[in-house]
Amino acid sequence: MGVTHALRTARWRAAGHFSRPLDTAFTAPLRDAAVLEIGGPTQAFGGAGLVPVYPVAATVDNAQFAARTAWHDLDAVTGFAPDGVRLGRQWIVEGGALDDIPAAAYDAVVCSHVIEHLADPIGSLAAWRRVTRPGGHLLLVAPHRDGTFDRRRPVTPLEHLIADHAAHVGEDDLTHLDETLALHDFALDVQQERGVWEAARRANGETRLLHHHVFSTPSLLALLDHAMLELVAAETRFPHDIYVLARFADAPDNRAFLAQRRPSPFPTDRRR
Repeated sequence: MGVTHALRTARWRAAGHFSRPLDTAFTAPLRDAAVLEIGGPTQAFGGAGLVPVYPVAATVDNAQFAARTAWHDLDAVTGFAPDGVRLGRQWIVEGGALDDIPAAAYDAVVCSHVIEHLADPIGSLAAWRRVTRPGGHLLLVAPHRDGTFDRRRPVTPLEHLIADHAAHVGEDDLTHLDETLALHDFALDVQQERGVWEAARRANGETRLLHHHVFSTPSLLALLDHAMLELVAAETRFPHDIYVLARFADAPDNRAFLAQRRPSPFPTDRRR
């Protein structure tokens, strides 16, 4: 796999997948907007990132499930400074529920590599809709299974996500743990002693390290369509990212958008 991966990396790097910013259509609705980021901060949203949200937004607040996580050590008193300068509010709240945040408080929600960690993505999207003004936007970045350590796992079907939502599945759910343990590609993950790695995922209610669900580009778009978001723009970038801009709408018709055949570096997308 090493040589093949290296050749693919060189090919897509030459095509600008690592450095060419996304079309400005992805950030235009966020200009001068009050933005809430779930998780983060995110390098891709910075001034030198592929989709620079922080420089164009009026304000950027943050929601994180705990002040101290495997990724961050946050200060709710000091606030959230994703670009090191601007200071926003730091909410310590479940990112999939946002219970303490008022309705229609933001113009947009943004997140990167978060939705795969949420046990009930449909419920989470409903919560994000609630805190966003009518007609507001969602900018979502998700890992594509083909480019990550989840590449051996099956894409999660929409029917499974619907069932999880109906069952009110919580973040301590370990339904996908055995699948993860059996199929995880450790060669593509940060190297860690296997017992420590497994224990952290068994304690997912506290750590949130488990990837509950696995996405391809079509499956992610199908989820957003089911959650009644109007799909505005989508692009898939090597080595592992799906970028989607959507709008919280009442009754969107995404059939034409979903029927489009988009270039993708990933075989799963091309085999749909």
